[in-house]
Amino acid sequence: MDEFDFVEKKAKRRFKLGAALLNLLSVGLLLVTLAVGAYYAFLFLNPYSEFNPFPPAAQAVSTLPAASPTAMEAEGEVLAEAATEEAIEEEPATNTPEPTATDVPPTATITPTREPGSYYEIQPGSPVALDSSIFHPDLGCSFLGVAGQAFGLEDTPIPGLRVQVTGMLDGESVDKLGLTGAASQYGAGSYFEIVLGDEPVGSNETLEIQIIDEDGLPASDAFSFSTFASCGQNLILVNFKALP
Repeated sequence: MDEFDFVEKKAKRRFKLGAALLNLLSVGLLLVTLAVGAYYAFLFLNPYSEFNPFPPAAQAVSTLPAASPTAMEAEGEVLAEAATEEAIEEEPATNTPEPTATDVPPTATITPTREPGSYYEIQPGSPVALDSSIFHPDLGCSFLGVAGQAFGLEDTPIPGLRVQVTGMLDGESVDKLGLTGAASQYGAGSYFEIVLGDEPVGSNETLEIQIIDEDGLPASDAFSFSTFASCGQNLILVNFKALP
């Protein structure tokens, strides 16, 4: 027996064209079915889509926006303002009195009316420079000051008036007070005396003298006067006279 008689020959597989075409057709139909189903599902969810050849008739739906709490409050404020304005328009107007000529603005300064005899001026002939040794013989030339009186409307000396001297003397500030009737060394009358120093010093109207009342307000204008560096002129005499 031939040794090759027992070798079986394997049958070759043949490609079946008909079966492959059938499989491809089945897959294609499946894909088309899925696509059609997806298309109808899309139209169901979006009937107004531009891909729908037969869209349903559009319905006019009027939608009113919901009023927010802020908008409601604003509208309530507008209505309240309108009601207030209407009430103001209906209220009868009242006549506001106009200021008269006698009204004085709050910032206006009112000058008090002076009574006759309450304000003073320098008496004609004042001031006069004298030798202080007439009244202070013990001091000799070691004195410098100012003295005088204040006379009323009937030329009567007025005691109890305060006299103030201010200004500069020999480079120093001066602010001193005297009282009429307190300088008895000058004799009868109501004299005041204000000591300015212990030696004569010259000055050219750097000092001022005036009468002030009990409240410290001026009862006369401030009058300038000079002093002299001379023992024979170391007392300045200044008299005042009441104004009518």
